Amino acid sequence: MKLKYRADGQPIPILEVGDLVRLARAESGSTPTAQAGEWGKIRRITDRGGLDIVLAGYSRPRGVALAMVSDFPATNVVPCDHRGLALELPKWSNWRNSNDSGFSSRKE
Repeated sequence: MKLKYRADGQPIPILEVGDLVRLARAESGSTPTAQAGEWGKIRRITDRGGLDIVLAGYSRPRGVALAMVSDFPATNVVPCDHRGLALELPKWSNWRNSNDSGFSSRKE
């Protein structure tokens, strides 16, 4: 996963194949097979920017064949760790206004 930043410092994740993601919304349709809170690994990014995700989330019983969600909107997922917990992405801050960088621009 790569990160870009908006002008206000908020991170924008650029997802890649192999990244772990958590579904923020249920799959659309009359009978959704994937629910919000499930998570898995991105297997493919479609031409339209949708995600094919192999699910391994909490609602899937152990030993059940892994389900796959196809062409899921990337805007409806958040990056997560190997336990399915959403990652807190670092915010960008201007180094000149930050005292916690450990670097100083002045000579001592």
